[in-house]
Amino acid sequence: EYDSDVIDLLDLVDPEVRTLATLTNLQNSMFVPDLGGLVNRRPTYNLTRRPTHEDAAIIARSRANSRAIRRKPVSTQPIEEKLSVSSQLSDSHYAVLPHGVSLSGWHEDDIAELNDHVRHLLHSKREGFKRSWRGFRQYVSRPLGLFIVVYATLVTLFGAAWVFALIGWIYVGNRQDYIINIIDLTLVALFAVMGDGLAPFRAVDTYHMFFIARYHRITRKRREKKNLPTLVDPNDLPNRRQSATSATLPTPGEDGADDIIDKEELAEYSVLTPRQQQRLQYHQAKFNKSHTFYKPHETSTHHAFPLRHMVAAVVLLDCHSLLQIALGTCTWSIDYRVRPEALTATILSFSIACNIAAGVVISIGDHKTRKKDVLEKMFRQTLTEEAMKRMAKKHERGE
Repeated sequence: EYDSDVIDLLDLVDPEVRTLATLTNLQNSMFVPDLGGLVNRRPTYNLTRRPTHEDAAIIARSRANSRAIRRKPVSTQPIEEKLSVSSQLSDSHYAVLPHGVSLSGWHEDDIAELNDHVRHLLHSKREGFKRSWRGFRQYVSRPLGLFIVVYATLVTLFGAAWVFALIGWIYVGNRQDYIINIIDLTLVALFAVMGDGLAPFRAVDTYHMFFIARYHRITRKRREKKNLPTLVDPNDLPNRRQSATSATLPTPGEDGADDIIDKEELAEYSVLTPRQQQRLQYHQAKFNKSHTFYKPHETSTHHAFPLRHMVAAVVLLDCHSLLQIALGTCTWSIDYRVRPEALTATILSFSIACNIAAGVVISIGDHKTRKKDVLEKMFRQTLTEEAMKRMAKKHERGE
């Protein structure tokens, strides 16, 4: 079982893990609220095991060793080091493992499997697509995932039938209005499960989001007032506080202040009061528990989740719930024979659009959090290893 650091690493490079993470984040934000221990919203999945290249690695090592006995070419020794799992996956080789990810306590076979797993994924686009599909199948294999997929399929089918009935592609004569009403009632009932049912939970999420956005704004205003540099990542509010010594230093901008302190030293300290900082961390933890896509702080493999995307997603989900409540009220309180079709069609269309837009915003924000530079370093390291193998073959052939 992988810990959170290694899962973040696999989320960066493994399409199967990335697909599972994205589907789980969308599920937890759009369909399933935080119900404590009643529902496990983050089940454990078994990664698909791929046949390893252990035999090929053994052959490569033996060739390098035999070549080293006959002579000592420059390229042979680095190849042996690259093929050595202990040297390739260690805290000192950050091109493979980002900063902060530790594999201490792992068995050598597990490290070798993980190393081979990552290296293979960086090369094969076909394997990436296959693993994305495997991730989807793993998601559907769980009862909660199957329920979400069946629910989304029913909404899609009845939504398509509703549109086709409105434009006349589905025509049943004098019973046309009645059939449209049945489809409409079914759609409203399906949406009510998520739209109306999640409204109280989304109100609580909006409450937490308001405080997070408020403290972001307070931080920005105070930093401008104190003439402090902007944060490296405005979406990641620092938790560290100024020490007592630095707190007594002159305010940057005053006469002689630049000679005493460096403003960069104060750049990544919190400017909130202790109570505000405590409340910020409380609301961040609560919001993260409800919306698993939200990352309040940068990690070795991911950036903090963009604040604007978070606010946009919450507002869109709130609009979806409000529109669903309005749709249910209109549908169930007005007889279909006198109810204007344009009324329900407009509300339903905007409601669906809000829900889809929220999912798109979450997916875009989730994609932006992944550190592409880390992936690029790993990719270049793998290409270097391939080049060294080719050089070793040339030396063995005496070229």
